[in-house]
Amino acid sequence: MQRLTKVVVSSLAFAAVSMVMAQSPGPSPVLRFIREDLKPGKGAAHEKAEAAFVRAFSKTKYPNYTALVSLSGPTHALFLERFDTFAAVEQALAETDKEPAHTALEQADAADGELRTGERELIGTYRQELSYTPVPPNLPKYKFYSITTVRVRPGHLDDFEALTKLLAAYWEKTGSKQRRVVYGITSGAPGGTFMILSGMESLASMDPPRPAVPPREAFGDDWARYQKLLADAVTSTENVLYAVSPKMSYPPKEFVDADPEFWAPKPKPAAKPAAKN
Repeated sequence: MQRLTKVVVSSLAFAAVSMVMAQSPGPSPVLRFIREDLKPGKGAAHEKAEAAFVRAFSKTKYPNYTALVSLSGPTHALFLERFDTFAAVEQALAETDKEPAHTALEQADAADGELRTGERELIGTYRQELSYTPVPPNLPKYKFYSITTVRVRPGHLDDFEALTKLLAAYWEKTGSKQRRVVYGITSGAPGGTFMILSGMESLASMDPPRPAVPPREAFGDDWARYQKLLADAVTSTENVLYAVSPKMSYPPKEFVDADPEFWAPKPKPAAKPAAKN
């Protein structure tokens, strides 16, 4: 994994997706995604190999990132890097050219490459008008992410925007508290690709309330319009559920301070040998 250009990539979800780590209270203006597809049975080895990247970056001014591992779909890891500007992306890449980080990263990438079957990198920009953020983020506490990739039919971006507004009204009516943060992919994927991210402290938040409000009832008179917009505007959606991997992440200090047991757990003391009679 060439971290020089690599950032975890993930698809945006159409029913539950939210914001990734941000440097400011709101979503990051620019988000890089790096996806690494893994060979079967190499998950544990990959986790160890990623530690070399963390060690190398810790000696530079490279930005922090969050690592995710897939809980559904093909086995892969997804790395999320956030930036305020594209100029900041350039500055981060410059950090990887400096020694001794450059040599250390090349060595780490060579070892990590033996465990991968492929990789893909995406860059997206935050689309506030398409997002739904009813509550403040609690990024250090997020342990899971639902990420969906949505591909919009050419010429139907206006329909997609109208569709997201109907969805926002539906989520508000049903009392949804999950943040759904949308990024439009500007590089690395076909035009009309959107990523929606939703962070969760627990998978229990995905359980529907009882009794749940049927979508047709919640949409009311907009149900038929919603169905038509969905059919006209969207060509495909793909949702993947992820667990945050603290061992492969390079979290900022405020994350560690907020939840040290998760991000930087203390090593368990070695078991004492049994006393001999």
